[in-house]
Amino acid sequence: GDGGGTWYIDLKTKGGSAGFGKPPVTADVVMSMSSADFVKMFTGKLKPTLAFMSGKLRIKGNMALAIKLEKML
Repeated sequence: GDGGGTWYIDLKTKGGSAGFGKPPVTADVVMSMSSADFVKMFTGKLKPTLAFMSGKLRIKGNMALAIKLEKML
């Protein structure tokens, strides 16, 4: 929604987890974007690579893992 927030996907632990707020473990990759662009990306209206190249998606951390996450989207 308009307020957005901090969400995490934990793929380090067995079974994985996802949730709202601070992740339970230190993140290897942190991605930041507006909530409007997030919705566009997850509905297929904005490609992750284009979002990154245009500055709509900011990535900090392990870029190789970020590229693997793109396949999940």
